[in-house]
Amino acid sequence: MRGRAWREMGRGLALATLGAMTLGLSPPAHAADVWLAAVDPVVRAAHKWDAGADYMDLFRPDAAWPNVAKQTRVFKIGPGFASQGREEDLKQVFAELQRRHIALALEIGMLSVSEHCHEKTEAYGEPGLVERVLSRIKRLGGDLAYIAMDEPFYYGHQYAGPDACKLSATQLAQDVAPNVAVAKRIFPGIRIGDVEVVYDAGDFLDATKGWVDAYAKATGDRLAFLHADESWSPQATQHLVSLAGFLKSRQVRFGVIYNAGPAASGDTQWTQAAIRHADQVETELGLRPDDALFQTWEPFPSRLLPESASGTLTSVALHYLKPRTRLSLRRDGVRLSGRLVDEQGIPVAHATIALGSIGDVDTAAMVRQSITGKVPANASAGVLALRANRELNCTACTGAVAASIGEPGYREGGGPQRLFPPARIDVAAAQGLATNSSRFPVTAGATFDFEARLAVRTLAERAASAGIIFVDTAGHEVQRRMIRLVTTEAPLGSATTAADGSFAFALPPAVASRALQGFSASYDGNDHVRGARAVVR
Repeated sequence: MRGRAWREMGRGLALATLGAMTLGLSPPAHAADVWLAAVDPVVRAAHKWDAGADYMDLFRPDAAWPNVAKQTRVFKIGPGFASQGREEDLKQVFAELQRRHIALALEIGMLSVSEHCHEKTEAYGEPGLVERVLSRIKRLGGDLAYIAMDEPFYYGHQYAGPDACKLSATQLAQDVAPNVAVAKRIFPGIRIGDVEVVYDAGDFLDATKGWVDAYAKATGDRLAFLHADESWSPQATQHLVSLAGFLKSRQVRFGVIYNAGPAASGDTQWTQAAIRHADQVETELGLRPDDALFQTWEPFPSRLLPESASGTLTSVALHYLKPRTRLSLRRDGVRLSGRLVDEQGIPVAHATIALGSIGDVDTAAMVRQSITGKVPANASAGVLALRANRELNCTACTGAVAASIGEPGYREGGGPQRLFPPARIDVAAAQGLATNSSRFPVTAGATFDFEARLAVRTLAERAASAGIIFVDTAGHEVQRRMIRLVTTEAPLGSATTAADGSFAFALPPAVASRALQGFSASYDGNDHVRGARAVVR
């Protein structure tokens, strides 16, 4: 689901607790436990990402994250590092965490391959793996406080790969229980929680709630936490509200992994997106997670330190540790207005507020999106494909879709770009669209880029897509790489807050007259306070 670097080898860091600040700032009204997690030396080496890596520098007494380290409660490592990392490195990690009073967590697949499931995903390992990894941690001096199960329900129940087992929540809970018992035997005080995918499928969200209850019944103990691995689409983010309420009713801690999602292509882009996602969850949605995790399984950000430099993982945590702000937004005809205040209600003056339109399908509101990959080895041609309410992977994903698609382009390597004519999609939920361009030649094994400018309004996130379908010499489909057409947000302009924190923005007449799904206001924060986001629909 994540496309993470450590799919086979495991994952690494997680941030922990917010407490009294050492930054000269007031602590947040609600103190989340911050977990930190990054790509460790074993995984970086396997993926040839070693250039610029500074993972082990975190575990020096003089490491350049003094403020974040003092507020960090839990640090999480992955199974690759725990099982294959150098002993001297692991001993250094464990000793420094204990010196700093930071708890140790391990994220690992807690399902074992068995006679009724031979799945080869990160949620599954060979029999005995959990015991061997935990025993090594203990032998090297690690005091393991937490296990974060690596998406057992998603991979055991929802995953649709060639070796998928599609087991029930009850069966999966029974399959996990033996390794839970092993963990409690080796580390008697250990607390075991779960990391699970949260994406736009409402049926899977409902099934996940059943999994939480099934786990408690099979193991005799409720999950210590459930941390959401968000896909960061509009509907997926809204699902966090329902999930948080359910977990509270079950007395299970709720956490969110704040990262960039799959589209980041550099350190700055990754860190800015992670900060925006934290602001979105905690200001736009008004949620207060119990645990806030800052975690990457991608090559970005390439550096973890120092906390004072933009573009590093610890700088994202440092920003999060600042006091929150609150942003309001309302629409009155052709005017947007609102107010920005801090947690004590004190106005934030002279702040720049960025305004955006949501679901505007005018060509002026287009945003650029792209996908990159390799042409399949048996592909000889490709076609530009547009789909709406057709060829879906789920039966409940149809919906009304309106979209403008501006000159899609396909390029291989550094070659010329093949451009296609602009297109328009406008279908009701009961209608469908499935069109292909004429075939064009492709080079098997070549790196390709597909990009398009999109302006989308949709009532179902998985209802429509645009992309490339690769075919073989007989014209049979080999692979498709598609961009899902989710509701887009286009910039409108900005406003500056007055002395009382208020702002106003006059909508352009053409925008005010169009049928939109809403408007957004965003504040990026400053050296003293966090950012905020608000939406009016």
